[in-house]
Amino acid sequence: MQGAVIPAAAVTEDDKRAMFALMSEFYDNMDEAVFRRDFAEKDHCLILRDDAGAVVGFTTQKVMAVEADGRTVHGVFSGDTIIHRDYWGQTDLYRIFAQFWFEYAKQYDEFYWFLICKGYKTYCILPLVWAEFYPTFRAETPPEMQRIIDAYASALYPDEYNPATGVIEYRHTKDKLKAGVAEIDERRLRNKDIAYFCQANPHHTEGFDIACIAKFDASAVKPRMAAMLGI
Repeated sequence: MQGAVIPAAAVTEDDKRAMFALMSEFYDNMDEAVFRRDFAEKDHCLILRDDAGAVVGFTTQKVMAVEADGRTVHGVFSGDTIIHRDYWGQTDLYRIFAQFWFEYAKQYDEFYWFLICKGYKTYCILPLVWAEFYPTFRAETPPEMQRIIDAYASALYPDEYNPATGVIEYRHTKDKLKAGVAEIDERRLRNKDIAYFCQANPHHTEGFDIACIAKFDASAVKPRMAAMLGI
């Protein structure tokens, strides 16, 4: 695969149609009008292509600034994200994403990844890469981190984010992973991160998202992963 982060405004109509088709292959309740409206709100898009140039994965990002504890906190919010099944297990998406956004973050004193997760595979990127992230079974979320989570999630989903649970509890039909895409069985539940995800977001199969945060700081990344990602 080959990939790059480009301005969202530079994404072609053909690529947007290919992205929607790819999402529809793995998600139920997809609506193209909703997809395009969400895409129009994003600033950047990472596109993965196969050797023939076809879109085989992508993730969209929105740069944000929110107020928390009387200060402005900067970060990037990840929107729609998918990789074709044929490329599951490959790290190109993570590597390109990390190299771009860790470099981008250098212009700020602190810069965060604002992430929402409706599937355990997305959530498990955090413990795979970051030594420090929230929420996690490993530690209570520090109050200052929780206030940042609440600020960005409330800004994005003011009517549906529940600060008591940390979950975006959608009141309308929401896209959700198709059966068989990210099933959780007893074997997977032996993984403490997956078990925590299910506990913290019990209605994830309905498309509910848990709000998460990690800092773009090399000291917060596991050394082995920092070397692998080239950051």
